[in-house]
Amino acid sequence: MSAYDQPLGKSSRTYDFSIQLSNMGHEVTMFTNSYCHWSHIDILGGKERSKIEEINGIKVVWLKTYPYSGNGLKRGINMITNVFRSLQVEKTINQKPDIIIGPSVPIGTGWAAFRIAKKYNIPFVYEVRDVWPIALVDDGGLSKNNPIYFIFRLIEKTLYKQSVKISSTLRFLQKHVKESGSDPEKIEWIPNGVDFSRFNNCAKYNGGDKNAIKVMYIGGFGQAHDVITLVKCAKLFNDKKDTRFNFTIIGDGPKKGECVEFSIRHKLLNIEFRDSVEKSEIPKLQEKSDILIACVLDSKIYRFGLNLNKVYDYMASARPVILSAEVVDNPITKSKSGYVVKPENPLLIYNALCEYIDLTPNERKAMGENGFNYVKNHFNMKILGEKMSKTLIDAVNIFNNRK
Repeated sequence: MSAYDQPLGKSSRTYDFSIQLSNMGHEVTMFTNSYCHWSHIDILGGKERSKIEEINGIKVVWLKTYPYSGNGLKRGINMITNVFRSLQVEKTINQKPDIIIGPSVPIGTGWAAFRIAKKYNIPFVYEVRDVWPIALVDDGGLSKNNPIYFIFRLIEKTLYKQSVKISSTLRFLQKHVKESGSDPEKIEWIPNGVDFSRFNNCAKYNGGDKNAIKVMYIGGFGQAHDVITLVKCAKLFNDKKDTRFNFTIIGDGPKKGECVEFSIRHKLLNIEFRDSVEKSEIPKLQEKSDILIACVLDSKIYRFGLNLNKVYDYMASARPVILSAEVVDNPITKSKSGYVVKPENPLLIYNALCEYIDLTPNERKAMGENGFNYVKNHFNMKILGEKMSKTLIDAVNIFNNRK
């Protein structure tokens, strides 16, 4: 079950794993909202409550939920309607599942999955992508004194305790799970991965022209993102009349207006903003880059590990990467495929780009190849799909042995 992941959408972890599981012979049903979190488009008509269709062998259950934009009250109502709609529609399917997976974001969807698992007396797997509710506190969106925090924390503890397995995209969740009263041995680290079939027809990187380096960001402008620091880095080059770097920033979100306004106010000539694109278009876009940048705020939430889809997609394009984040463990450093700098500091990104441009084309090309090889060996969806399959089978066996 997922509220935000949609087949072939901008966020597609649930669908990507569903495809892998289906290819291995598993029968998969995916619940998701018909209202898209990013485009704000609803694929269902006004009177439709739900719809079931098959997409590439996956049974997809579209749920009609309350429309919203931003992170205010309407988004909260959307989360609540997702819970009720999931419980309503599940009754109409008339098919008992063998196992059910529910996410931590939004946490109500995870709770709905747990309730369905309890109804059928089947194993429940809790999938943690962000650690709600503490992630909301770390990002400044929720106070620990807010009653909602206590409700979410109680739900979180329940889901840890009642799950047979915990599938986590975050590598360092063990201490938090233990402090929440559950067994950290349940945790299986299953990170986000890359479907390399999307990159089959992409041109290889030749190292670029040091007089015309294309810097690219593809992603959101959400609360946790720090795109403004990248824009301020572009200003440093613009102020020095250094025309070797051109910045392309692709995506949408609540903080985009701030970035565009800053660019206009400072008359930046070296930066271009574009609207978000479908995930299927990203590999071809990244072909046009020389170096790709991911930037997040300086937040305590990354103490649990890094969970950024874009980093793995960046690496799969065989381009060097700059990661602006305070993280304990990251694939860029491990693979020697780019630079990792402290967040919220435009000068550090500027210095990394200057260091990068001093490399020879072959050195830049080798850096990108390091990332490609690393992500193909460690974050390939085929490998991760096998791990997910094993986790689910183990959960079923553990659950049945307890009966």
